[in-house]
Amino acid sequence: MKKQSLILIIAFFCVKSFAQLGMPMVQYSGNQLLFNPACIGFDDVLAVNLSVRKQWIQLPGSPSLINFNAHMPTKNHKHALGVILQREEWGPLAGNFGYANYAYKVYFSKHVLSLGLQAGFYNSVLDWTKIEHIKDPNDPTLRKDQQSNTNLDVNFGMYWLARNYYLGFSAKHLMPPKLDFARDTFFNKGWYPHMSTQFFLMGGYAIPLQNRWSLRPEGFIRYVHHTPLAVNVGLHAVYDNRYFLGTNVQTGQNTVSFSLKGFVTDWLRIGYSYSVYFGAIQSAQQGSHEISINYQRNNLWRKQRTVGLLWL
Repeated sequence: MKKQSLILIIAFFCVKSFAQLGMPMVQYSGNQLLFNPACIGFDDVLAVNLSVRKQWIQLPGSPSLINFNAHMPTKNHKHALGVILQREEWGPLAGNFGYANYAYKVYFSKHVLSLGLQAGFYNSVLDWTKIEHIKDPNDPTLRKDQQSNTNLDVNFGMYWLARNYYLGFSAKHLMPPKLDFARDTFFNKGWYPHMSTQFFLMGGYAIPLQNRWSLRPEGFIRYVHHTPLAVNVGLHAVYDNRYFLGTNVQTGQNTVSFSLKGFVTDWLRIGYSYSVYFGAIQSAQQGSHEISINYQRNNLWRKQRTVGLLWL
């Protein structure tokens, strides 16, 4: 009975952690679609992005994330279409996301307002075979299978883009996916653990310097009910709008990150980031690594750029 109670308590906290999936990305400024569905189809560009992050190296069961997305404007630039595929893993727990993305743009003389919507599926998986039982691997209370369920998921965002700054707001998981496998395994039928809605407020500003250099302070705030407010503040030094060197600080996780990215050709940008953690887990891991690859095809419809620097 004691073993069953212990497993129940551990599983409960795993489910609560799983309900807050959404790993913080260091290079979000170059791939803001991770947070805001309105960040697609700006200028005359087809964009294809791949981001990979491995968190807390050498810590068993540490989180990882893979995100792929592609988006482009329509010929009249008022509409934009995109697609997103993402997978996150946290030990025995995993989340698979797939979205179709649409954005509508309202053009002003020097600004653009974009309204974006994502709709798709969220698939959650609990793999019992990845749970190690050190004392007794043959304990009959341990399951040896996988549980999975799929739910509809919807996200919304707004984005205001100007020549030298941007502002954005978004809400993710507006129809919070239910984790039915947790209900069926541990809880009564009257209670449904689920993903929590996440709210993001983001912004950035470009400060021009001499000789094609600029400084770009950026940041975002993430709010999730019943969790501490997460703040990410960063600063990039940018040369010729092509090469970026920066750092940022994340509250909550006590993290300082360093990143370097740049265009290796006119259409391919590669980035790398390393994160250093301070606090209770500092001695148990060796930081986090993040790699991004961004492909951009310019002059998709042979129109001039509309507004803004190359923020996205």
